[in-house]
Amino acid sequence: MGTAGHVDHGKTSLVKALTNIDCDTHKEEKARGITINLGFSYLDLPNGDSIGIVDVPGHKDFINTMVGGACGIDFVLLVIAADSGIMPQTIEHINIISALGISRGVVALTKIDLVDDELAEMARDEIADYLEKTTLKGAPIVGFSAVSGMGKEELIATIEQLCADVPTKETGELFRMYIDRIFTVKGFGSVVTGSVLSGSVAKEQEVFLLPGDNPKLRVRSIERHAKPVETAIVGDRAAINLIGLKAEDFSKGMIISSKQLPQTTMVDATISLFDNVDALSLWSNVNLISGTYESQARIHLITTDTLMPGEEAIVQIHLNKPAILLPKDRFIIRNSSADITLGGGYIIDPSPLHHRKRTPKLIEYLEGLSKSLTGKGSVSELVSIELRKELRPFTPDEIADRLHIDIDDLKGIMAMKPSGFIVLKSADTDILIHTDHHKTFEKKVVVTLSDFHEKNPILPTGMDANELFGKLGLVKCKVGKAFAEQLLESMVQQEQLDKLGSSYIIRGYRPKINQQTQSEIEWLENEILSYDMEKPVLSEIEERAVDNRIQKGRLKLYLSYLAGEGKIQFYQSDFLHTRDINRVKPTLLSKLVSAHNGIDIPDFKELVGGTKRFRALLTDILVAQKLISLKKEGDTETKILVTPNGRKQANEGIS
Repeated sequence: MGTAGHVDHGKTSLVKALTNIDCDTHKEEKARGITINLGFSYLDLPNGDSIGIVDVPGHKDFINTMVGGACGIDFVLLVIAADSGIMPQTIEHINIISALGISRGVVALTKIDLVDDELAEMARDEIADYLEKTTLKGAPIVGFSAVSGMGKEELIATIEQLCADVPTKETGELFRMYIDRIFTVKGFGSVVTGSVLSGSVAKEQEVFLLPGDNPKLRVRSIERHAKPVETAIVGDRAAINLIGLKAEDFSKGMIISSKQLPQTTMVDATISLFDNVDALSLWSNVNLISGTYESQARIHLITTDTLMPGEEAIVQIHLNKPAILLPKDRFIIRNSSADITLGGGYIIDPSPLHHRKRTPKLIEYLEGLSKSLTGKGSVSELVSIELRKELRPFTPDEIADRLHIDIDDLKGIMAMKPSGFIVLKSADTDILIHTDHHKTFEKKVVVTLSDFHEKNPILPTGMDANELFGKLGLVKCKVGKAFAEQLLESMVQQEQLDKLGSSYIIRGYRPKINQQTQSEIEWLENEILSYDMEKPVLSEIEERAVDNRIQKGRLKLYLSYLAGEGKIQFYQSDFLHTRDINRVKPTLLSKLVSAHNGIDIPDFKELVGGTKRFRALLTDILVAQKLISLKKEGDTETKILVTPNGRKQANEGIS
């Protein structure tokens, strides 16, 4: 429970009367008679439950601290003095409560002993009428006197009933807690306090201090309501003794978390302006507060050119300093001087792209995202939206981690075959990709292969899977290769592509060779054949090609064509004509089959003939084809042996 209300309306006195704990512990607070820092206490209810209480400042100079205290509370104890009624800070606090999404509360009509019954009734009516237009509509109003104790039992009973109506929060896997206080206990070290925003934390657990690249911390002990506990869960007020935390590492606005979360300086959000403030223009300077985090920021309106009082819009917010924010996190915006509260909202995307243009497609996307986060959409829509952010495939673990949802819940959604994204199966893991991105990659494959065919019109083959994988830009992606293989096979099944050997071609593609091209190819083949039992020298062929007006690029294409036709065989960048290989291969394999221990290199030289470079390249080609193997002594090749594959070819006969 958090308190709220105008300065000097008796919030701290009320809490002391309920709990017998004085939240005004700071020397300056005692001197000035107002709450400056957050005060913490707890109330043991008659039914055995215990609730934490955050007593927040009411003075206008300390609204920022009030917002920090309001983060994570379940309901509000709105304090209004009977002799003063609704005051400016009362209204500002109610607005902040609404902006933070707090919809439950009870009104304590304090100083009831200072007014007669008629004035008390007028105050009740005024409060009830005002609350009609707020999130606290219908909140019970209980008269109370800190002096006489009148109304105390009724107020406690009302709070107890309100607690019963608060729904149980889902714990979730991710632990987060804003640090609102840090102090040192002799013999134990640093202790931090705060309200647990999500998840749970246990003794001996490792946590991170964020933002920043700080060393891991370890939880030594935990207290809840001044009592040692083993764990603290979402909604708890907790004091946590951390091993490894140094006071100089901490600054206001930091959190502790069970995961190393990415920091951000730009977010997409939905904001609403209060009724009694000035309109916001397309770009506006503001002060943003979320929990204990506070930063100057610039707001860029996305869905409108001007945001009028009482209206709502989707915006992009540029923060002056790093923050740890997640979808649905609530915040308050004040003017740049931080003396007027303008409104509030919630984060819809903590790591968006920079929206330089406000396109209809962008607005539709952001409105869909906002709708999903407010519960008007489904979790599958959130998955689809997250997948849409990047043009690449994801693993389920990556998406579950980004959205902070249970992996089993995500797999349940995947099993229902939702629209918006595609689930592919691979040997190691499932693959998720947005439907639009899958189509984009299909188009990329078609464009890449079409371009290849256009540049290589005489080749009957296309590109293999590894070549296409590189062209798709997925080399650094965890499941990029597995996705590329799935994509290509699905395009074959959908009859967009054909597979020719190990390469992929556009469905129905046929090579095109005109008379001049055919003539140039024949010239090149004859040039290669002219080397006979020598290794062809490409640089010499290139020189003669220039004399015949054949460009170097076309010569390379013709070599690929001859290789595809089986006329020449490559080893790395060197090649031999297949005729010359086949002139010696049958004799060599036959000899090796009968020589159980292989043949010596001199015998190989005599059997094959040709130049030394020819024999070396021939050996490399036959080894690459797994027909022969080489035996070495040290670094010297001494014998040539036949492989099982070579023996099989020799026995079957080679045409």
